[in-house]
Amino acid sequence: MNIERIHTTKELEQMVRDDLLSLSQEKTGSLHIGLPGGRSASHLINAMLTLPSESLGRMRLYLIDERLEGERNEDTLREAGLQKALDQGTTLTIVSEEKPLSDEPFDRLYLGVGEDGHIASLFPGSWPNSADAQTMVVIDSPKPPKRRVTLTYHGFLTLGREAKVYLLFLGEGKRDALNRLMSGKEDAHTLPCSFFVHHPFHGTIVTDLRENTL
Repeated sequence: MNIERIHTTKELEQMVRDDLLSLSQEKTGSLHIGLPGGRSASHLINAMLTLPSESLGRMRLYLIDERLEGERNEDTLREAGLQKALDQGTTLTIVSEEKPLSDEPFDRLYLGVGEDGHIASLFPGSWPNSADAQTMVVIDSPKPPKRRVTLTYHGFLTLGREAKVYLLFLGEGKRDALNRLMSGKEDAHTLPCSFFVHHPFHGTIVTDLRENTL
């Protein structure tokens, strides 16, 4: 898996902008983008808001995990300025237990990785599971809130197999998870983000952690 090293969040936003601009030039029609909840989502929205209106009008955003209690991940996106993109034709679909998240495969998938290596609301111990649907409800999350809805591993396989997948390890707290991923000694049962290493995804690690201290 490739590694892209950044020093600041502005570099992250520039990288995302350049990548999405390239995608909009290479592909006609709708652009399908999977987004995480959490702090990293605000940087992704900031990057999108610098794109031309024509590109924004073709963006189809998919929130891959959502809280069912307390403050919603959707609120994080809106606080980051999502409404400006929606006003220019971007659409947002939020993961739900009631129906598939998308009928179209993703072109890009951005995933914030947690301190324990979790992705979306798939935490250690959640693999393997028998879910053959795109989404599922988590009723006892180890991280508050307890109740969440998330894209499943099956959902990632069906929607993300042809996408460029970016795993975001941002901040000192993610050092252990990144070290564990790079060791190659764990699987998705103990380190969910390693799912994207052990399956045929087009993955890139993005981190602001310095190489000489990993």
